[in-house]
Amino acid sequence: MVNSLNIKRIAIIVGGLSGEFEVSINTGKQVEKVLKKKYITRTINVSEDLNEFLKNLNSFKPDIVFNALHGNFGEDGQVQSILNMLQIPYTHSGVASSSVGMDKFLSKLIFRQKGITCPSGIKTTIKEIKNKKIKTSQIVKPINGGSSLGIFKIEAKEKKKTSTILKGYEDDEEVLLEEFIPGREITVGILDEKICGVTEIISKFDFYDYESKYIDVASHIKSPKLSEKIKNKLYEHSLLAHKTLGCNCISRCDFRYNENENEVYLLEINTQPGLTKDSLLPEMAQANGTSFIKLCEILIMNAKCEKF
Repeated sequence: MVNSLNIKRIAIIVGGLSGEFEVSINTGKQVEKVLKKKYITRTINVSEDLNEFLKNLNSFKPDIVFNALHGNFGEDGQVQSILNMLQIPYTHSGVASSSVGMDKFLSKLIFRQKGITCPSGIKTTIKEIKNKKIKTSQIVKPINGGSSLGIFKIEAKEKKKTSTILKGYEDDEEVLLEEFIPGREITVGILDEKICGVTEIISKFDFYDYESKYIDVASHIKSPKLSEKIKNKLYEHSLLAHKTLGCNCISRCDFRYNENENEVYLLEINTQPGLTKDSLLPEMAQANGTSFIKLCEILIMNAKCEKF
């Protein structure tokens, strides 16, 4: 953890190399808007030119880096490795936590070993799905990725529709094929290693996809009506997932609650939750009396650099 008295210069890294570029830019704008009132800030756009990125960091000489990147390179351990090498403390999780958290298949194997209920699923390819007989509703999602990009639902007995959906994907592309869990969409935020809030997401679609998050924004119900048993299980499994991966300070766990089974299923953990105006975790924090500037400063105070 950094000494707050030594933090004067903060580099906010945005953009990146993934399909979540716009989400990252919006997160960065929100963060810079509040931090520039108290700190010397510089927003650094990350592109494929690594030398340019290093040059910008070295010229600014930040006390810490606020990581506002999303997706590949930004939340999968790669940029974290670079910052570790440079010995610059940074917000959010470190290399291993980010890398494993980003891998939806591997993280679920680990979570199941800890007794956390997750939907059953297999790692497969688009070609195998095309040739597979789908018997129940399934979700197809990238092994790595966030913001619900590239996620779609396929139904049993709808082979023609499935083939149309899969048309834009490469046959050898690896994906996660996972059972579709009917029920309520619940997300749990963690901030400063504690439960920050619980929100139910009411989407116009069967599941919370990219459009529901950022375009036709879904309704958010804060502190939804849940039994104490289910609420406690959501808390317990979220904190366990967070601690198991060794996440730093912040994360968000997405669940499905099947009321017929009275069971919650962890869909995924997000080690780099969005901080845009439509994002869930800032909304949870605000409901708890934690302003956006306070949220950002909690992340800043918990910034660190891993030593190996």
